[in-house]
Amino acid sequence: MVTERSAGGHPDRRVAEQTVLVVDDDEDLADTCRYWLDGERFSVETAYGGEAALDRIDDSVDVVLLDRRMPTVSGDDVLDEIRARGIDCRVAMMTAVEPDTDIVDMPFDAYLVKPVTETEVKETVEELLFRSSFESEVREYFALESTEEVLESREVDELREPEALDELRNRLDAVRAEHEAAIQNRERQLDRLNRVNDLIRDVDRALIDARTRDEIEQTVCDAVADAHEAAYVLRRTAAGVLRCTAQTGVDCEPTDVDHSVVDDVFDPNDPDEVYVFDDISADHRDAVFGDRAAELDDVSGLCVPISYQGTVYGALTVYDERGEFDEESAGLFSDLGATVGNGINAAQSKRLLNGDSVVELEFRLEANAGALSVLSADVGCDLSLDGVAQVDDGLTCFVTVEGVSGSDLVEAAVASDPITTVRVVTDGTDESVVEIRLDESSVLLTAIDHGASIEALELSEGRGSLALHVAADADHGAIVDAVSGSESGVSVVAKREVEQTTQSTESFRHELDAKLTARQKTVLETSFVSGYFEWPRGSTAEEVADSLGISPPTLHEHLRSAERKLIEAYFEELNPAPADD
Repeated sequence: MVTERSAGGHPDRRVAEQTVLVVDDDEDLADTCRYWLDGERFSVETAYGGEAALDRIDDSVDVVLLDRRMPTVSGDDVLDEIRARGIDCRVAMMTAVEPDTDIVDMPFDAYLVKPVTETEVKETVEELLFRSSFESEVREYFALESTEEVLESREVDELREPEALDELRNRLDAVRAEHEAAIQNRERQLDRLNRVNDLIRDVDRALIDARTRDEIEQTVCDAVADAHEAAYVLRRTAAGVLRCTAQTGVDCEPTDVDHSVVDDVFDPNDPDEVYVFDDISADHRDAVFGDRAAELDDVSGLCVPISYQGTVYGALTVYDERGEFDEESAGLFSDLGATVGNGINAAQSKRLLNGDSVVELEFRLEANAGALSVLSADVGCDLSLDGVAQVDDGLTCFVTVEGVSGSDLVEAAVASDPITTVRVVTDGTDESVVEIRLDESSVLLTAIDHGASIEALELSEGRGSLALHVAADADHGAIVDAVSGSESGVSVVAKREVEQTTQSTESFRHELDAKLTARQKTVLETSFVSGYFEWPRGSTAEEVADSLGISPPTLHEHLRSAERKLIEAYFEELNPAPADD
């Protein structure tokens, strides 16, 4: 039986509203914890002290990492106030105060002794967020168990009241006896949570050394199969056929992998769907595991898209004998799919930047091929793309406009729904530069999400061409299909291999030296060595100007010119022109 688990299991839906608050008067430690937790798909905030924590705490906070020893309002006081207000959040004390029996009756959920590690902090937050869904009696059991564990790290004769530890153990035994079945069920779920989180961390470390898409996929299969029974990765070819590109623990040739069940449900256009196979047939099991199938009694499977920012690179299928995958594990594997997709995208982008040769894909754009084409057609102008910047889920484009004024283009762009922001950067007689923000999906955003570099976009009254550069070993068919299907009026014209010029560090320096005047170089170097660019600044602009014997406005004029030339040289190095044929 195939079960769709995306609605409850997809990570963006699971934790979109969850908030972690780090409370510590040591601002550096609080910021470090926030840095560790950033990117974990929940919101992380900091409060630098007890008073700030009480001002922030409300029902929107799910987990608090709370220092005990803080001036004015201690962590113990903050904890008491949280419970007095009836705020149902999980609290982990994170402190250098050595635990003693005074903590037995404190209403926290976990206790971390400083110094803490990144792994400890992440694992604690993940587990406490998961515990939030437990029944209150079961939550009490795990909180008491956390207290017992931390007290057991002390010698009994060093505790103030050793008998308090015995009383705590008696309470633990009583709660467990009353709720044995529920506690065992939650322990199994926590075990799955920890195994999958460990797996994700193992994959993160392994991806650091992987350089190509093939290496990444095989690395993931090896890591997953080490924690489960088997895993394989499927890619859908341009012809729409699923092809096995990596496998571990599967006792058959890649071409013989039975992925008919996956083929029935896997949608390469939907990065959110996670599927669980609760009841795998004997034939399916035999086809995948061969002679080992007889040793496996009850195998379940899971299929999750490998995706990055809406682009699906393939599917990861995992098999396990220890019981069926539940919603939580399905959601965690969705996190893994996103991690692998990010790794593939980064590897392809790196190969695109560093490769001696790349593939150029040229597309023809008609007047209805997205917002920029429509805008160019409506006002009857020529439009060329100078640069793009991806911000959040949207795209900021800087375009040069000829044939109409920048103001006229802005007036027409305001009426376009896909364009959310537009402004004139420079308005000249012959040409203007305009900034345009697109927040909806577009041909350009689709290309970037698939790891392509936008080489050129030229439009004349709506019609024109788009040139993309992609890594030589990228899935060119998938990129062509995605870009062509992103908007109507987009069609591929040509595919060609082009050589990239590579500039050495020495030649980069010589080129920059040639651009800078002697005065600009002196001003830039003096400002740098005097600490002007540091924060807080080692020298003010007035002090630097005084040391050079010039006025502050003159200093700023030279600095701006030098900075502009430095930035121009940098971006020319990032996007070198193709070598002549």
